[in-house]
Amino acid sequence: MAEGPVPRWWRRRRDLALAAARSAQGRAAVALLTLDNVQRSAFSHLDFLADVDAGPIAERIRRAWAPVSAAADGTIHAYLADLERWDVTTDLELEQASAAAAAFEAHVAAMQAATADIAAFSERFTPDFVSVTRTLEQLAPRRVAAEQAVQEARAALARAQEQGLQARRAHRLLDRAVELLQVVQAGPVQHGMERVLTACGDTVAAAHDAVHDVEQLPGLQRRVLTSVTSLRTRLAAVEWRAEQGSAEVMRRLRVGYVEGCWQDLEGGARQASVALDLARYELDAAVRAASDAEQRWDDALAGLARTRAALGEAEEHVDGPRDRLALLQAVSTDPAAVHARARFAVRDAQKLLMAGPVDGRHASLLDALAARLDDAEMMLARTHPDWLDYAHTLDAIVDEARGLVGDIRTSRGR
Repeated sequence: MAEGPVPRWWRRRRDLALAAARSAQGRAAVALLTLDNVQRSAFSHLDFLADVDAGPIAERIRRAWAPVSAAADGTIHAYLADLERWDVTTDLELEQASAAAAAFEAHVAAMQAATADIAAFSERFTPDFVSVTRTLEQLAPRRVAAEQAVQEARAALARAQEQGLQARRAHRLLDRAVELLQVVQAGPVQHGMERVLTACGDTVAAAHDAVHDVEQLPGLQRRVLTSVTSLRTRLAAVEWRAEQGSAEVMRRLRVGYVEGCWQDLEGGARQASVALDLARYELDAAVRAASDAEQRWDDALAGLARTRAALGEAEEHVDGPRDRLALLQAVSTDPAAVHARARFAVRDAQKLLMAGPVDGRHASLLDALAARLDDAEMMLARTHPDWLDYAHTLDAIVDEARGLVGDIRTSRGR
């Protein structure tokens, strides 16, 4: 390898300084080339990120890159300024050569430090770049799925229209899906990767809901029409029973039983009439909502539910006197049978209690039920027993005894 020029003895210090300056400038040129390469590589990653994402990850990386890039640019500009200031290819004076050597050595260190900072930046954000790249790979199939889902929803709505079904809710869902698809098609550069991926999923969900809604319409239509027919039949039956009147039944209740057995049934005919009027109104409203012109299925179903409730109330008032008379006749004819049923329920609970560890709380409750059973028997000693109170008292004892059986079994893990 050829050696550098030998310093001349009469200007040895000047030649050595000039050689040092030229050597430092050479190392600085290499440092500049290295810095430029890593900076270009980082810029390529950032350009890629700018092309595919405008979301929070990309923004965080861009903010982190700005000071690193500015520092590297400042280092390069300072080196280039000194490169113009000192031309080491010329015969510099001793002081100039020494200053140039020191400056270029400093630039070597500064550019190497800037290169290290960029390398550290790249290493720090490599996982984010990888994440964005992988997410971008997922975007294409998700976008295709979103577009396909919208096409399927449009086809389903077209079929519904051919069948004469309006599908208002499905139309709203499709409009929502189309709006979301516009975000997907605009891409992550405009809306950010996270929002676009979310829009892909939301588009598919809204479109699928639209298809499901359309598929439900024929069955919903049949359900509404069947219910209308059923409720019309039920309404006619209640109206017929109401026309038969309950005056004779109420007269028999008043004559044959104490006031407590029938007082709550007074005014039942008027209340039945009000409930029937409401049932007719709600049924007519449901029929209008279910008409071909309107097809408001949710409103129709709600109207049918209110019709059932009104009919139920009307039936209570229309059938209440007859049902009450039948109950009172059965209880007054054979009061012992009603009492025996309650006694059996209490004894069943007592046998279960004695078959295992006895809980004092359960025993006290059973004693109270047995006492009420005896008190109920005393109700029959009156000249005119309140048969309704007697029946309700014994029914309550049966219910509580059965509930106590369940509690005992639960406490014993059975």
